[in-house]
Amino acid sequence: MPAGVVTPEAVLLELPTVGPATRTFARLVDLLLQGVVFVLLVFVAGFLIAAGGSPELLILLVVVLTIVVLPITTEVLWKGRSPGKALFGLRVVSRDGSPSTPRQAVVRGLVAIVDTYVTLGFLALTVATATRDTQRPGDLAAGTVVIRERTGRAAEVPIAFLPPPGYEQVVASLDVGALDDEDFALIRSFLLRVATMDPHQRWRLSTVIAEGVRHRVDQPVPPGTTAETWLVCVASAYQYRRGNLLADAALGLAPIATPQVR
Repeated sequence: MPAGVVTPEAVLLELPTVGPATRTFARLVDLLLQGVVFVLLVFVAGFLIAAGGSPELLILLVVVLTIVVLPITTEVLWKGRSPGKALFGLRVVSRDGSPSTPRQAVVRGLVAIVDTYVTLGFLALTVATATRDTQRPGDLAAGTVVIRERTGRAAEVPIAFLPPPGYEQVVASLDVGALDDEDFALIRSFLLRVATMDPHQRWRLSTVIAEGVRHRVDQPVPPGTTAETWLVCVASAYQYRRGNLLADAALGLAPIATPQVR
C-alpha cells in the first residue's frame, strides 16, 4: 500500500502485542540455537583455517552469519517467526497488522546488532518496556510489532467477500493484479471492523484506503458507488483472482463476510 494510505487511525487491528518478558524468553531460545550454530560454524572454520584460510576473515564470516544473516533469513522464510517465537506462539507483523516484509526483517536484523548484541539486550529491553506496544528499536525502525498469534481452527478459516448486489459486473471487470497480500490484508481488516467504528472515522478511513487502492488498480470508482462498497468489490475480485475462494464459500467451505456497506 502506498505511503500515506495507512494513517495512524488505520491501525485497524487491536493487535495482541506481547510483553517484554515473553519476548525475552523467546529471544533467549533463539540465542541458544544461534550459539549452537555458531559452534558448528567455528568447527567448520577450524578445518578451513587448517587448510590455509584466513582466521580473521573466517571468524568475521561466522559472526556475521550467526547474528545477522541467520535471524533475518529465518524471519523472512518463516514469515515473521523464529524458533523462539514459534515456541511461544509469537509472530512479527507490520504495525497495521499486515504480514511483515523482507525489508522489515532486514531492518530489524541490522538494528539488533546494536539493541540486542552490542548492548547485551539492555537497550532492546529498556525501549520495549517504555513503548506502548513493546517495540524494541528494531521494531520502531522497521514499523513492526510482535503479536501473540490466535490459536484454534477458526483462525485458520478464510473469510470470503461476495460481490455487493448489483456489482457483479464491476467485480468481474476489476484488474487487481497490481495488489498484493499486504494490500488485501489492510482492506480485509477494515471491512471486518466497520461495524465497530464511529460513522465519521468509518467514512474517512474508507475514503483514504479506497483512494490508495484506486491508484494501484488504476480504474475509476463507478459513479454513485461509495468507497466502502468499492472496497468490498476489490476484496471480492482479489479473492476470485487468487483461487476462486468465493466458489468455496458457495459450497460452504469458507464463512462469508457480510459487511454492512455504506
